[in-house]
Amino acid sequence: MKLKGKVAIVTGGTRGIGFAVASRFAREGAKVVIIGLHEEGVREAERKIRDQGGEVLGFQGDVSSRERMAEIISQVLERFGTIDILVNNAGIHAGRSFWEEPLEFYERMFRVNVLGTVIPSQLVVPHMIEKRGGKIINISSKAAIVGEPGHAAYSSSKGAILSLTRAMAIELAQYNINVNAICPGPTETAMVLEPMTEEHLKQLEELKKEIPLRRLGKPEDIAGAALYLASDDSDWCTGQAVVVDGGMSILK
Repeated sequence: MKLKGKVAIVTGGTRGIGFAVASRFAREGAKVVIIGLHEEGVREAERKIRDQGGEVLGFQGDVSSRERMAEIISQVLERFGTIDILVNNAGIHAGRSFWEEPLEFYERMFRVNVLGTVIPSQLVVPHMIEKRGGKIINISSKAAIVGEPGHAAYSSSKGAILSLTRAMAIELAQYNINVNAICPGPTETAMVLEPMTEEHLKQLEELKKEIPLRRLGKPEDIAGAALYLASDDSDWCTGQAVVVDGGMSILK
């Protein structure tokens, strides 16, 4: 029960890594708030967490909408009175050869991946400053620290999150607010597994051979790292990027 009594917000918390983090936090005693883009997904994630005995509150919302995020943060504070942890997990992905990537890719990914981290953080930070403490966890990617062909727009948006994490950490340290990032490698989520074609599955099998630990990550692997960064165990850790990728970034 490392998070007993804490209130944690997880954006993109309805599936994949976000749901695994929200579920793990709930099992550790946190009151969990999940934000998702689709109402149906929010309700289903709520049900699953409640079925395992967790306390959860779900909201439909676009993290790149400051107006909607302000409404949600206000309701969370009204309901629980505090926000102790923010996990900026919501994100999107698209890939193509660099010279063929349309500007739309950059506009969409920087709006969701980067501004979708900035906006919730800006809204939560004044409360954390007032109470002199908090934990913010930004989900970046292995693609932010090594070159990957076909992912220039995605990689640059996730690289921006690492720079943002360091800048936030320095500025907010005086208020006892820890800001860290997690850089997942290829993880068994819809973003990686789809499309479920025979050719794609064959490519994933080849990918596993390139991973020192010889398997794709599971969302629960990332949730374990998030738990460390959200708990008191990480009180002297800030501005760091925790890479959880089975050892891939050691090699390339």
